[in-house]
Amino acid sequence: MNLKSHSNKIIPIILAAGRGSRMGTLTKNKPKSFVKIGKKKLIDKVLENFENLGFKKIIIITGYKSNQFEQFKKIDKIKNKKWKSTNIFGSLICADEILSKYQCIISYADIFYEEEAIKILNKSKKKGIVILSYKHWKKYWKERFVNPLSDLETFRTNSRNQLVEIGSRTNSYKNIKGQYMGVFKIHPESWKNIKKHLFKNIKNLNKIDITALFQLIIRQKICDIHVENYKKKWFEIDNIKDYKISKKSIEY
Repeated sequence: MNLKSHSNKIIPIILAAGRGSRMGTLTKNKPKSFVKIGKKKLIDKVLENFENLGFKKIIIITGYKSNQFEQFKKIDKIKNKKWKSTNIFGSLICADEILSKYQCIISYADIFYEEEAIKILNKSKKKGIVILSYKHWKKYWKERFVNPLSDLETFRTNSRNQLVEIGSRTNSYKNIKGQYMGVFKIHPESWKNIKKHLFKNIKNLNKIDITALFQLIIRQKICDIHVENYKKKWFEIDNIKDYKISKKSIEY
């Protein structure tokens, strides 16, 4: 990849290394992001969101069944060779060279959302990290769980709409002001600061998830994490029940 030719651009990075074992037979022979909702694979919709907005350089971090991503001829691929033993942040670290030089929009591959989400992040001029929060999170979690608080975690912001806590267990909706969607934007200086403060000091950093990373950033005051609200359709596909709920709501 010729990084010099993409200076001053925002580079999308799609995290698609995981297997999705909770999806049962749906992911036995294919990556989780290849599960279809309607006529499209999840990965097709994520790519479409970026391509419709004119993004030319897109990177996919692969792992499980990585050979199946070769069908995307125009997309750059980076394989997380340790995908079996690392978590999603371990996949993101594989894109260190890009993250250190360019603003990047990071997206999970096993979620459904509209291109409006990318528009919001693309438009934002805020430095640090900008994450999206799903406005209709409470209604959605009530569809997914008999007791939503059995799964929901804290998400608190301050008066400047900056994230101050995420990812802890709670028994009160008062501690939940939004829901992280799996899509965010990061400035290269913030990535460099993450490397400086965390890479040498936190054991097994590549085995944590992104919300745990955000909480470490907050605790150590590495950079600001800004929150933007997103109102259109969003689904995360963690298991068969999530899959069935999304299929009922998405038609294309």
